[in-house]
Amino acid sequence: MDGNGTYNGQQNGAAWQQQSAGNGQAYGSQPYGNQSGNGQAYGGQPYNGQPYSYPYPPVYQPPKKDGIGKKIGYFFLALSPAAASLILQLVLSLVYVLIAAVIEMVSYMGQHPAASQSVLTQIFYQALQEHVTGGVFFYHLLSLPIFGLWYYFGCKRPKLKQSFKNVTWKAAAIAVLGGVVLCLFSTSIVGIEQYVLPGIVEDYVDLIESVDIGVDVLSTVAAVFLAPIGEELVCRGLILYYAKKSLPRFFLANILQAAMFGLMHMNWVQGIYAFAIGLFLGYLVERYHSLLPAMLLHFVVNFSTTYWIDKAFFWVPDALYAYAIMFVVTLAIILLLVLWGGKISKKEGCA
Repeated sequence: MDGNGTYNGQQNGAAWQQQSAGNGQAYGSQPYGNQSGNGQAYGGQPYNGQPYSYPYPPVYQPPKKDGIGKKIGYFFLALSPAAASLILQLVLSLVYVLIAAVIEMVSYMGQHPAASQSVLTQIFYQALQEHVTGGVFFYHLLSLPIFGLWYYFGCKRPKLKQSFKNVTWKAAAIAVLGGVVLCLFSTSIVGIEQYVLPGIVEDYVDLIESVDIGVDVLSTVAAVFLAPIGEELVCRGLILYYAKKSLPRFFLANILQAAMFGLMHMNWVQGIYAFAIGLFLGYLVERYHSLLPAMLLHFVVNFSTTYWIDKAFFWVPDALYAYAIMFVVTLAIILLLVLWGGKISKKEGCA
């Protein structure tokens, strides 16, 4: 039979001679069972060296949602880093202070063998007070590897290279400017509080003076350099990570971590403005998927508060209206920085 091809009447192993293929190329006169369309033998051999399989399109699998039990578990996990931080601070500081006081008392006994028990007791309690700042430093120093390892193994195991890549010049600029503005913002809050809650502010001032931040070397290093790293690992690292898994919206998770950040300061004055600062820090971490901008901003806030902000704004009158104006102006600048930073990306990134 002649048509587009010639059939020779052979059914098994016969040659089907097609003179013109659909693409205009001749198949030739070889048996179809031994030749492929591109001239390579099938012959039962794998196609291109690999067993032939039909390419099915991937089936879309929607992400599995965590059940209510798992969400509750993540919620309590979100609370646990703050609790662990407070317990560690209490235990490590107490251990350091007790050891330092005992050493000092024993040293005094060696120099004064005839010292009475009352004198030794007085030396012991005096040493306890003198080494409080050293205890705070000791906690901050040991907490870094503890919470760093917890964050690395308990969360997303973030890639440090990617975290550094996410810190653009814009993120760094927002962190530095935001740190200065938030320092003034917190100053305005404290200024308003001293008119609304004068007794609480007086207790806060006494607390700050007792730890000698800016005077004592250990307390200054702990507050300015170590705290920005450790507190960001705890609040914007661990707490925010677990909170996002337990709560349906980011803003709820951000409120939770900021509230825990405020509670960790254990006084109303710092707690209120720490909550406000924590909200901006949470935004910064979620916007750039990196803890590094938050650490930089935290450092700028603590450094500015310790060294220069009071000297630079000494001319601001100590009056309620002045603090109110400062509050409104700095809040407006913070909102402008958020607008400049842009919307939060929903894609996953490393923090």
